[in-house]
Amino acid sequence: MATTPADPVGAGPKPLLHEVDVFGMTHPGRVRSTNADHFLLASFHRAIRVHGSSMPADAFPTFSPDSRGFLFLVADGVGSLSHAKEGSAKLTDVIAKYVVNMSEVSLQAEPDREGEMLGRVHESVTAAHEELRAYAKEVGGGAATTITMVLVIWPFAFVAHAGDSRAYRLRDSVIERITSDQTMAEVMVNAGKMSRDEAESSKLKNVLLSAAGSKAFDLTVEALRVRRADRWLLCTDGLTRHVSEIELREKMESDIGSEQICRDLIALALERGGEDNVTVISVRARD
Repeated sequence: MATTPADPVGAGPKPLLHEVDVFGMTHPGRVRSTNADHFLLASFHRAIRVHGSSMPADAFPTFSPDSRGFLFLVADGVGSLSHAKEGSAKLTDVIAKYVVNMSEVSLQAEPDREGEMLGRVHESVTAAHEELRAYAKEVGGGAATTITMVLVIWPFAFVAHAGDSRAYRLRDSVIERITSDQTMAEVMVNAGKMSRDEAESSKLKNVLLSAAGSKAFDLTVEALRVRRADRWLLCTDGLTRHVSEIELREKMESDIGSEQICRDLIALALERGGEDNVTVISVRARD
């Protein structure tokens, strides 16, 4: 069968709504009294249908049946700030409303709009960042948050990232960290001053260099070709401080389903101390 740029070799057919196995969970952990993490799972149409979120059900626009794509997002409010929980919630809300305005785009029909979509994703997260800055001035306290977001408009995934939450992709049994931690530890690794293993256990891993709503905001946005067989996992650092990438790969490769993957990973983080809020999203297409 002939392929086109919008139908790349190996992509497979676009998953229908009922074929997407997606689940998300968040937990405050065993140490913190509040949970400053938020997540969002949504298919988007002329509005969005929320399938799961830590946000109130009436916080998002209503649904229309013209399905276009999917949005997966985790946000980890910076715990040392007075309005961390409100910051991650506000960012989630602003981005969800921006996505509604992208619902007319079909990259299968118009693949040349990929560059436009990169710009619009960047614009949506930047707008949320500016709203958080304004909110912090209004309330007189910090409201910064990490963001890791995957917006899927077949056959592309647009990944936006700031901070140290992460997005992983499993393809052909190989796990790849799609995002790069914006931390002092990562700078040391890139400079050759610290090994990857040393970075994972270093206190510098907790020193953020960028976050939405903070003075330092270094947003990265990239477009990736997707395949139907790809499996995705998004998480906050409350998971990765306790669970290794080898263990993540084993769970992502298993056939226990997205809900059980999330439950098992959060249980493992809690079993090993649960020192921070922990949030996980698992996404895959059913056969």
